[in-house]
Amino acid sequence: MQSLNAPLAQQQQHQQQLFAMSGQPFAEKNQQSQITGSGKGIAMTNPQMMAKQILNQPGRMPQLGMLQGNSSGAGNNNDALLEENYLMNQNMEMLLNQQQSQLQQAQLQQQQQNNRQMPQLQQQQQQQQQQQQQQQQQQHQQNQNQQLQNMNLNASMNSNLPPGLNVIPQQQQQHGLNPSLDNQYSKQISSIQNNNNGPPVMILPPNHLLIREVWKNNLFAEFVAIRRLSARYNNISISTEFAGTIARPIGNFRSKTDYHYQTMRSNVDLLNPIQIGLSLSDSSGNKPENEPSTWQFNFNFDVAKEMISADSLDLLKKSGINFDNHQAMGIDSFEFSQLMMDSGLILDKSITWVTFHAAYDFGFLVHLLMNTCMPNNMQDFQWWVNQLVPCFYDLNLLYKVIKEFKQQIQPQQPQQPPQQQITLSNLADELGIPRFPLFNTTGGQSLLTLLSFSQLGNVSKHKLPNGLDFNSYQNLIHGINAE
Repeated sequence: MQSLNAPLAQQQQHQQQLFAMSGQPFAEKNQQSQITGSGKGIAMTNPQMMAKQILNQPGRMPQLGMLQGNSSGAGNNNDALLEENYLMNQNMEMLLNQQQSQLQQAQLQQQQQNNRQMPQLQQQQQQQQQQQQQQQQQQHQQNQNQQLQNMNLNASMNSNLPPGLNVIPQQQQQHGLNPSLDNQYSKQISSIQNNNNGPPVMILPPNHLLIREVWKNNLFAEFVAIRRLSARYNNISISTEFAGTIARPIGNFRSKTDYHYQTMRSNVDLLNPIQIGLSLSDSSGNKPENEPSTWQFNFNFDVAKEMISADSLDLLKKSGINFDNHQAMGIDSFEFSQLMMDSGLILDKSITWVTFHAAYDFGFLVHLLMNTCMPNNMQDFQWWVNQLVPCFYDLNLLYKVIKEFKQQIQPQQPQQPPQQQITLSNLADELGIPRFPLFNTTGGQSLLTLLSFSQLGNVSKHKLPNGLDFNSYQNLIHGINAE
């Protein structure tokens, strides 16, 4: 009995070793593999059957060499299989190392290629930037040419429109410029010349050249616009058109300035203004973009009743003034003075007034606002001006200071031509402001005065050659209280 159980025990021990290698308990597998009905409980298994069962189990990979070695009884095959597995691992490591080396080499080649392409990309980017800069410069030049064309539009459109030459009509100002007229005024760009060769020509935006004609039918509407714009555009220039100097005082005078004042006072009391021009801008010279900021007020003027010489009448008619329109549609001076007092431009220290002929411009303005005769002495007149216009500059006085300082530095030689006269046109030429036909009108004169003042301030930083700033000549009138 013992001899029969010995082989059985050896077989069970061998099976336990196999299942221990496969990771499954022998008892569990032995219970599943027992055949009922044998009466002995002996498992009917062999190595081949065990190998099939182990291989069919999911997730398990026994060592086949052990199974084969057990089935064939050759234990030496196990060492050969281990050696083969070791060689396979070595081959796999070599393959992985080769793949990693190839990957690193490919990355290095890609990086070198990128490094070679970087200068080319940078060069292409620089070329693109240069092309963009050239395009921007060309576009800027085209915009400047377009501005020059728009600025000269007045000269081509309104050559026959009274009472002011080249003044944009009201309907055209509302609807903008007509592109179909480009061919008409583009030919006239070459006629824009600056007589002074020193400074470059100042390029004026088209909106700076918009001038609104004001008659009695649109007087109230235009003062509404002036009242609205005066809150932002607090620099205003004034220019007055009148019949000229028709009276000279006689007698003894305390000083030369007193004589000048008495001459101005006599003519202002005897005459009525024909036109008054006003122009608005901010402290930097900027103007509204989509609406006029310069107005030309046409007053009621009857040549049959007013005092005017024949020579002055012919000269005014040649300048484009239609006295029939002034008699029929002219503005009443009393209505103008009332609206001016309510415009926000008077009695305000934040408003800066600019004029080139302060004596007559402020003389007619004070006369209209006071609605009475001029003061007898210039001290009272100066008091009224300071009350109504608290801050103003006489551009004529500033220009004279500049000219006198230049003459002191560079004395005139006998062979040199005489010095230019102190006129608004000469000042504009020295500042590089081009001459336009509309500057010959009363509204254009106020516009040119404001442009010259703004340009002079920008160029000189509000400093005069004698070391003084503009404020040193504030509220001084050339010929009245300053020489």
